[in-house]
Amino acid sequence: MSSHGTSNEAAKVSRSEAFEAKLVPLLIFAGLILLGGLYAWPATRSVLLRRERITLDGFHQAGAKTPTNPDILVLGIDDASLTLESAWPEDIAASPALQAMQKQWPWPRRVWAQVLDKLFEAGARQVFLDITFKSPSEDPENDRLLREALERHRGKVVLGMKFEDSQVGQAIVTQRVLPTPSLTGPQPDTANTGVLTLWPDADERIRTFHWQITASEAEALQSGREVIGEAGEHSLPSAAYVMARNMQPKALLDLPHRSRIRFADPGSYTPISLFQLFVPELWKANLAQGEIFRGKTILIGAIASDLQDLQDTPLGHLPGVQIHAHALTALLGNSFIHPMPETWRWGSLLAAAALAWLLVHFIRQPVWCVGSLIVTSLLAQGLSRWLFDLASIETAAQPFLLGIGLCGGFGLTGVWVQQLREKSKLRHFLARYTSPELVREMMADHEGLYTTLGGVERRVTMFFSDIRGFTSISEKLSPSEVVKLLNEYLTGMVACVFQHRGLVDKFIGDAVMALWGSTRAQPSEEGCRQDAIAAVETALHMRQVLAEQNIGWQARGMTSLRIGMGIHQGNVVVGNIGSAGLYEKMDLTVIGDSVNLASRLEGVTKQYEIDLLISETVHPHVKDLFLCRRVDLIAVKGKAKPIEIFTVLGPADMPAPPGLLPYDAGMTHYRAGRFTEATTAFQRACDLGLNDKLTQVFLTRCTQLASSPPAEWNGVFVMTTK
Repeated sequence: MSSHGTSNEAAKVSRSEAFEAKLVPLLIFAGLILLGGLYAWPATRSVLLRRERITLDGFHQAGAKTPTNPDILVLGIDDASLTLESAWPEDIAASPALQAMQKQWPWPRRVWAQVLDKLFEAGARQVFLDITFKSPSEDPENDRLLREALERHRGKVVLGMKFEDSQVGQAIVTQRVLPTPSLTGPQPDTANTGVLTLWPDADERIRTFHWQITASEAEALQSGREVIGEAGEHSLPSAAYVMARNMQPKALLDLPHRSRIRFADPGSYTPISLFQLFVPELWKANLAQGEIFRGKTILIGAIASDLQDLQDTPLGHLPGVQIHAHALTALLGNSFIHPMPETWRWGSLLAAAALAWLLVHFIRQPVWCVGSLIVTSLLAQGLSRWLFDLASIETAAQPFLLGIGLCGGFGLTGVWVQQLREKSKLRHFLARYTSPELVREMMADHEGLYTTLGGVERRVTMFFSDIRGFTSISEKLSPSEVVKLLNEYLTGMVACVFQHRGLVDKFIGDAVMALWGSTRAQPSEEGCRQDAIAAVETALHMRQVLAEQNIGWQARGMTSLRIGMGIHQGNVVVGNIGSAGLYEKMDLTVIGDSVNLASRLEGVTKQYEIDLLISETVHPHVKDLFLCRRVDLIAVKGKAKPIEIFTVLGPADMPAPPGLLPYDAGMTHYRAGRFTEATTAFQRACDLGLNDKLTQVFLTRCTQLASSPPAEWNGVFVMTTK
């Protein structure tokens, strides 16, 4: 019976361990199935695809662009051309074209005849009119003038046709709208007539251009049906196709009927206001007597918001004529974007699940595993951007990111469950040999970094502050007032430390000791720099808070407080130091010579009557962010090695106090042993207003040294008091 029971228990353990071993891959597979279902279900699939589209449009906005073609210009029918508010009355009176343009839009067609003549006289290569002339003018003379201009410049003017919906009976019919025969004549130039219509994608955003299209395809696009071309049906070229054929016929070789383009920069093809053609002063100053048009392909179209020709693109809302310019640029540069096939999305999900399993399986530390998943996700996003920029392939990393995130999260959940079970087993195991309290302590920090009386050496930034003359102040107050005053003071000072991510190590009476970097697991030079900056920011913040506290205390009839602060950065021993056993009292603190030096610096502030001193190890980290002032090169009491000290006046962008430059020059002379020159410089600083105790100390010291120069001089002042 006993043997049978033991056998059953062993079998249960074996099955449990087998299930635990399979838990992670099972959860990852479940994540893959869930994602596959989300991409297969129409409702969620549409949401996911829209999110992918947002990412890809972001590539269009921030990614590589098609270079602007210098042979393409855009003339805009803008607000200035419609209102002519920028044209002088005498300019309008002297120009028949401007007089005609003053009439209500659309302009008389004689205006376009004059525009064409003006541009081709300037040497334009070809002109595209993004305007539909679908019906005759009320005045046949206008049509005659434009028709004659088109004949004069035959082969160099590209006109447009459109596909428009109209209702015939109960049905909506898509019809092709050509330029009126009153302009094109009995023999229209069909070789230079292109389709103007721009068809957006399903989300009403224009990305794809139809270089050639049949009437049935156009009808399908207009109605939102699937595009199906009829066999043998004649294809009509787009306006961009016609212009490209006139400029660079080889660009049309092997051109598909439609392509998704890589847009140029949004600032490309800034429209030139059309009315400037007929203002002599602007024609000369802005258009270089028409030279800017020489050899150029010029696209003319509506820019004014009232003309409602704005279209939605990945770059934002653009006028139709500018979109044609972007399309022409991409066509000439063979700058097309190729979408990845649907199989890529499913392959991404599978690859993400497989990679998530590898990372979770081989990287057992959750933090490192999460970091690896994040790095992998960033690399996938970078690869997606690289494919767009350099390989012209449009593929969103979203399926992979969702896969690596969800499958990795499910896998980590499995690891977490496994670790919980392992900890539970370990807890029960340890409970056989020791007390529950010790078990909890061991489980809370099983690595034992701070559970012993040992320590580690680290580079730490230390801060000490002390109230000046607090003993004499407290003698004038009752015990309760002393406690209240000290609590108010310390509350403000501790808040400063916490706000700048410091650790309050201890209070020594009214003194405060704070640390930065003592708990950092991975020391670095940048971390030391940030620690030094945070400590100085804390000191300046304390200076400000104390000033505000003094105002309140003075209003209550109390004495103002002054403090001294010292900051030093150096190597110390960090450890959980204290007494163990029955009378346990432990503190995570620091010990070493650097701690003593930081404390000494706080005391040295009394000698110069300044509130803050920083050491030479702190100064290099903060000198570019704060306005510092050299104080002295000293050897503190009990130390033979000298250290240079500085004070911090405030942020680097604050105005330097008058006299700081001569003071600094005096310090240079003083260190070099030129005491007469130093005396003169320090006196100059006093005269300019920097007449504080620090300047007076050096003025007195240099006067004495100048009268009795030392035999040997190294610039070090030896402190005789703490």
